[in-house]
Amino acid sequence: MALDGVSGCAVISRTGALMEKRIDSSLSVPSFAAMTATVLGSAEAAASMLHFSRPASVFVDGDDGGIIILGAGKAALITVIINKSADIELLKRELAVIANNIGEE
Repeated sequence: MALDGVSGCAVISRTGALMEKRIDSSLSVPSFAAMTATVLGSAEAAASMLHFSRPASVFVDGDDGGIIILGAGKAALITVIINKSADIELLKRELAVIANNIGEE
């Protein structure tokens, strides 16, 4: 949450179970967690079918903001809700460091 442009974040298991969150309580966080795990899993499956390496992240871009989903080791992922003021490339670099730290735990 300390990163510029981030309005919410969560650490989620690759199976979609919520591990930790900092997200507005009006959102159905368990459903959101499951959906973001599915998005990353689908991107990984599609990349595998094309014989590409596992994607480092998935970015969902909308008019009002977006979502960045990154793998964080073998068992977890990070999903970040961003606003339009976010510097996407800078956030991806900063989040990659965080994801790496989580993956090593």
